[in-house]
Amino acid sequence: MKKKVLSALLALTLLLCSAPAASADSSTPQGLELVQALGILVGDENGNLNLGGSVTRAQFTKMMTMSSSYRNSVGGGSGYSVFSDVKSTHWASEYIRVAVDEGWVVGYVDGSFRPEGSIKLEEACSALLKMLGYDSSSLAGSFPTAQLNKAASIGLLDGVDAQRGDALTRGQCVTIFANLLTCQTSSGQTYASTIGLTVTNGQVDYASIINADTHGPFVADASGAVIPMDGSVTVYRDGALSSLGAIRQYDVYYYHTGLRTVW
Repeated sequence: MKKKVLSALLALTLLLCSAPAASADSSTPQGLELVQALGILVGDENGNLNLGGSVTRAQFTKMMTMSSSYRNSVGGGSGYSVFSDVKSTHWASEYIRVAVDEGWVVGYVDGSFRPEGSIKLEEACSALLKMLGYDSSSLAGSFPTAQLNKAASIGLLDGVDAQRGDALTRGQCVTIFANLLTCQTSSGQTYASTIGLTVTNGQVDYASIINADTHGPFVADASGAVIPMDGSVTVYRDGALSSLGAIRQYDVYYYHTGLRTVW
């Protein structure tokens, strides 16, 4: 029992000490840990992040919502919809509702939203600039040149290897959303501070996010670990990838709601 407690505490210590700017290799996007901690990007049922995969318009609205002040209050489906191709039961209907209500995104003239369509670089820049409070009066030129130029000038595109017309990958979105958090809003504030995150010397305090969303220690009962998370959950046991089914009675565990991780 003591060994398992020590292992869990060690895992927690390692997680708290992880630096969000560090990259395991050149293929790991900068800011990945931070974006994961906020729930902006999550893995599939096997914990795979699929960083080379494409991002749909529906998925992008979820990323925006999770990087906003709505991140802890909005779920998935059951949101009303005004679009012909988004039913209220669509998994992203609530995220789409928030994004539309806030004016971050719009649908098409035919009344559709095209949730499965790929999000392009210029569309992403346009939406995120609106999140930052930049309206048309602060942009010089026409779409999409004006949006791309403004996004580049405020650092939103730092480290993003995409060009006009490109459909964004999950990895590219990681970088864009990590940049978003430290960009200046139209009123001159660091964006992360406007959504309740702690910012120190222009950087988001990663440890404060982990501390806020980490729960435990708990002791598993005869039925295993009890956690208030549904869907994809990543489980580590003694530092190795595992599963909820591997947790036994009296095991000591922690869970992190943002990372959707149990260890």
